[in-house]
Amino acid sequence: MGATIPEKQPHNPPPKKLRSVFPVILAGALFLLVCALKWQDVVEYVNGEAQLTQKHQQQLKKKPNELEDAEQYALVAMKEGMYPCLHSGRALYFLHIGEVWKYGVTVKGERGRYTSLFLQENSVQYIIQFKGTLTECLQAEQLQLFEYPFCLKIW
Repeated sequence: MGATIPEKQPHNPPPKKLRSVFPVILAGALFLLVCALKWQDVVEYVNGEAQLTQKHQQQLKKKPNELEDAEQYALVAMKEGMYPCLHSGRALYFLHIGEVWKYGVTVKGERGRYTSLFLQENSVQYIIQFKGTLTECLQAEQLQLFEYPFCLKIW
């Protein structure tokens, strides 16, 4: 009963180091500069009014058309052998001639999507399976993926 409680010493945390704000200001200025440069690539002023640059006006006209003209394709093995899995990059799978290596959808066409060298080096052929809008082609691709176990060979 006669225990004495020791007196608590106030805890004084070490003083905070002042950080220089210069790096933050410099980073912010560089960010704004990059944004301004990108803005000039997209927008030009004519008679005080902002408008898209000619390049971006053409892209704007082209994009909706691309969505209307897509194709769903398959890359098919041209020789028997081991083919790498394009998703994991590690696994190898044996494919017979005519079996599908990859399904895909593109609005760029075969030559816009793959080079001849890529197709040749991987021993695959690009075969269009469906043409339509981008949405229709994505749906066709999903159908192919789900039905894959039942129809492995294209030809």
